[in-house]
Parts: sequence; C-alpha cells; structure tokens
Amino acid sequence: MEWRGIAYITLWYLSITCGFLGICCPTIPLMFIYPRAFRYFMGTIFSVWEMYPTVLMRLLFNTRFIITGDRINPLDGALLIMNHRNRLDWNFLWAGMYYSAEPPAHKLKMILKSAIRHVPFAGWVMQLCGFLYIQRRWDHDQTSMKKQLKYFSDLNDTHQILLFPEGTDLSPNNIARSNKYADKNNLPNYKYVLHPKTTGFVFLADTMRTNKQLNAVYDLTVGYPDLIPQTEMDALKGVFPKNVHFHIKRYDESELPINGEDLKIWLNNVWQEKEKRLAYFTNVSSFSLDSPTVDNNYQPINNALYLAIFFWTLVQILVIYFIITSSLFQYWCLLCCIVFFGFSFTDDGFQMFEVNLYNRKINFTNKNK
Repeated sequence: MEWRGIAYITLWYLSITCGFLGICCPTIPLMFIYPRAFRYFMGTIFSVWEMYPTVLMRLLFNTRFIITGDRINPLDGALLIMNHRNRLDWNFLWAGMYYSAEPPAHKLKMILKSAIRHVPFAGWVMQLCGFLYIQRRWDHDQTSMKKQLKYFSDLNDTHQILLFPEGTDLSPNNIARSNKYADKNNLPNYKYVLHPKTTGFVFLADTMRTNKQLNAVYDLTVGYPDLIPQTEMDALKGVFPKNVHFHIKRYDESELPINGEDLKIWLNNVWQEKEKRLAYFTNVSSFSLDSPTVDNNYQPINNALYLAIFFWTLVQILVIYFIITSSLFQYWCLLCCIVFFGFSFTDDGFQMFEVNLYNRKINFTNKNK
C-alpha cells in the first residue's frame, strides 16, 4: 500500500458517503413534488462531485489529462462510446469529461452492471443520479432502459449516456475470447480493443432517436502512456499514471445510419479505427496525428477545482461532526441506509422506483381528466 493511494480512495469514498447522507437523501422529497427539479439538482450535484476526484488526482499524483479531438457540448443529448482499457477507466473519465466539456457542467450517466448498485453509498448515489443498470437479461434490460429514457425525455432532462460496447475491460483472457469470437465470424483479430457488442448500442441509438434525445454520438478513446492501474487494488497501491490521454470524435446524429444492421456495421468500423488509433498511440504516446482541435497539454488547477475541494471537504467535516454529536442525525443516517439497502435488493433499484412513481402519477392524472 502507498499513502497517496490510501488517501485518494479514502477521501473519494468518504466524499460519496457524506454527499449521499448530507445532500442527496435530503433532496428526495423534491422528487415527489417536482421531479424535473429533482433530476436537475441530482445531475448538477454529481457534476460538481466529479471535480473532486479530478483535483485529488492532480494534487496527490500530479496526473495530467491530455485531450485531443472535439469538444463535448454538454447541451447535446448524446450517446458516448468508449473503449474499456481497465476497471478504473470510469475514475479517469471524470477528469476527461471535465477538461473536454465546454462548459464543464455536463450530465453524464453510465450504463453499468446491476451488481454495482448494491455497493453501499457509491451504488446508491448512482441510483439517485439515474444511472442505467443492466442485468444481462435482454428482455428485462431493454424494457427498463426504454422506460428510463422515456422518463428523461418527458422531463426534458438533457444528458450524456456512456456505454462501454466491449462489455468488459481489456485483459489477456478477454482478448483471447474476443479474438476467438472474431475467428468464428470472419472478423479481424484485435490487440488493443475487444470486439464491441452491437445490440445495446443499436437499441440505445434507436430509442434516443425516437425520443428526440440524440443530437450526437461521441467516440472516446482513452490511452495510458505509462502506468496502467488495472484494478482497484492498484489504486490503493498508488499506481496512478502521470498522463491520461483522451481522443474524442463527435458524430452528428445526421451522420448515423438509420437501419439497425447498418448501425452495427458503423460501430464495428468505429472500433476498427479505434484499434488503429491505439496502435499508433502505443508507439508514440500521443493521439495528436488526428489534428486536434483541443489540446490541453497544460492544465492549471483552476478556481473551480479549488472550490470543489473546499466544498467537498466542508461537506465531509460537517457530516462527520453531526454523526458524532447528533443522535437525530445518526437515526437519519441509519434510516437512509436501511431504505437504500432495501432498494438495492428489491426490483430494479431506486432509479426505477422514481420512473414507476412518475408513470403512475401520469396515468392517474390522465384517468381523472
């Protein structure tokens, strides 16, 4: 173990825990009164939180983020697709989104394995923020995602949804399985990416188009030129890269094929280009061959990041203080944990409770008109 890794993981998890107890849960009553305001508030809080791990990485490890390609427009209703180099890609993604979005107040939601929602505090916060969880049962998953996307559309909640089309991280075993699949289907073997699963991407693109939620697809490619932390244990050991590179390419919705089969071919072609891009990156440690329109080679820790570390440090101090000194707050924390423990193991989590509650209210209103 290394003290910086322990400090990072401790502060990261503590900020989530205290944010859940002190900010997110007290906001839940707003969901019953004004769901649009609740969704906006939760999206904003999570966007503000994403600056906290960004500044921690800058201060503790001096990790720099080099962004090439296109800016991400946070006003775009968008589908983001990204290669999954390791199990910590999402951790570096916060900083990648912060430095590439203009303005940086984006509303990112991820599609994650359902088991992650059981993780105390972290999984619970992501339920509150409307992340989409899948159980790898397609009939169930497409129904849940369709309902959730329709809910966002009804509330006019503009957001960016991140999908890892590969479904898992890059490892020797996963590469072997991916190339075995490629051999059976007359596809090329890859070394730097896995062959993407196309069903989920096509479904999301079609559904978001139908709901008029899709302005663009952003293709994100992440590369690590030095250290690659493969697992959470590596993070605890302080294995953090000095530089993390993101290359971003924006495809306007009008550039996408209409037909589902053509969308599958389109995604496979994007991944073939990603393989070439990462092969080049491996040799030169840069994506800059692509004539970047964004090149943040030097990124000072700006005032927004300093405010983020001040704000989340204050939140942690106040929540810990009230836990120690207030029996009423202790009961409040216990109640929140019991409720979300229950939501995590019943039905599909709090995010689907929110969607179903809204739909029941709409149906009741329509019946009584």
